Amino acid sequence: MSNEIISVTPPKELTDRDLVFLRELEALIYERKNEMPDGSYTTTMFNKGLDKIAQKVGEEAVETVIASKNKGSKETIEEASDLLFHLMLLLAKKEIPLHKVVKTLRKRHEKGNHKHIGE
Repeated sequence: MSNEIISVTPPKELTDRDLVFLRELEALIYERKNEMPDGSYTTTMFNKGLDKIAQKVGEEAVETVIASKNKGSKETIEEASDLLFHLMLLLAKKEIPLHKVVKTLRKRHEKGNHKHIGE
């Protein structure tokens, strides 16, 4: 097996519409956190607390790994979507806006510290 690193460009980049959706989803999560509407999954998770949300992030991370190793792209995408959603819940519970995570990724990349991408 070769140790050669192959650079692959994603077939399609995030669009402005995708980024707007992420901002809207984050806003909705914070809205649900503030209003706690009955019947909302988000409300249920916030009521269960940080430990349960963190546990769910862990479960979704494991499911994403398993899907990536044993299943097709569709399942991996579905599990990664669940992971991202639950990570956003965790961040909201901790009052950490998503832009701070993105800013940290950008700073690491700009400094050449690519630990976030496995280097």
